Amino acid sequence: MATCALALLVGRAQAAEEDSLETEPLSGYVTTEFNAGHTQGEAHPWLVDFPHVIGGATLNLGRGWSAVAEVEYERFYSDGRWGNNFRNNYTTNKLYINKEWNPALNLKLGIIDVPVGTTNSGGPALTIYDPLGESTLMPMTWHEGGAALWGKVRKLHYQVGAYVYPTAPLKESRLLGAAARLGYELFNGLDLSLSYFYGSAKEGMVQRQNPNLAEYSHVYHAAFDFAYLAYGWVVDGQLVASSCHNNRAAGMEVGYDVAPLMGAKSCSLIPFARYDGYYHVEGASCNKFTLGVNTTLPLGFTFKMEAARSNPTDSKCSTSLNIGIGWQGEF
Repeated sequence: MATCALALLVGRAQAAEEDSLETEPLSGYVTTEFNAGHTQGEAHPWLVDFPHVIGGATLNLGRGWSAVAEVEYERFYSDGRWGNNFRNNYTTNKLYINKEWNPALNLKLGIIDVPVGTTNSGGPALTIYDPLGESTLMPMTWHEGGAALWGKVRKLHYQVGAYVYPTAPLKESRLLGAAARLGYELFNGLDLSLSYFYGSAKEGMVQRQNPNLAEYSHVYHAAFDFAYLAYGWVVDGQLVASSCHNNRAAGMEVGYDVAPLMGAKSCSLIPFARYDGYYHVEGASCNKFTLGVNTTLPLGFTFKMEAARSNPTDSKCSTSLNIGIGWQGEF
């Protein structure tokens, strides 16, 4: 599933999720997009996703307890046909109970995130679709059943979780793996993070993304990522490594909000450039360069446009153009 929220929306969503002392008992958000793209030289060059809807809510139950949910539905037109399998198009990204004792110590239990890399931890993403490097090596919007401790102590934030693969009957459920994320806000606006997952590739989202990984009983995914969000700049990047086929990936994007320079205070206009690369993926590698613009408009509307050139080692170069329009709101 692709990530369609802008950095601003991601920030609001994280704030709603992590602050169980909200004065409002119920808060939430809805975002929807229509995206269309064309890739030169392919037998079926058009890629369309519609509808793409994400909805989330946080219910504050008092005494530090809260319930968090996020669901997503995304339907694609690719390879000359629509994907109409509801099970493939729908996912429950989050569904858990959280207990907060203080900002430094929280416990969440249910369907929770696996926060490895920028996208899976809710970081900024200016492109329409998930970054190529991260999405090639591991699941995006990665979530599994489990429990995690998380919190923030001054400039340090962390999450440590254990994940299970549930079965019926439940007594046959198996431990899937464990993940950890540790980040530090070096100075205002700059965050540096390390994250790691170790577990099985025979179950869960890793197996659903790539059934060919069934040979791996034990795999790891490791990432270093950073994000700088200040003074109009959006700069983020990641380095990802996986034991599956000895895969490696890297990505970085740079954008700047020029709307304030034009006197527009109620919207953003962020031209950006991005590089993605993955290496030794089943013998193939690829470099991708993207130029685009990411805009938020009054009343919650969004507009995105980007052009990209990909240079894979196992096929010829291709260029693509994608356009997305959307809307986002909170309650």
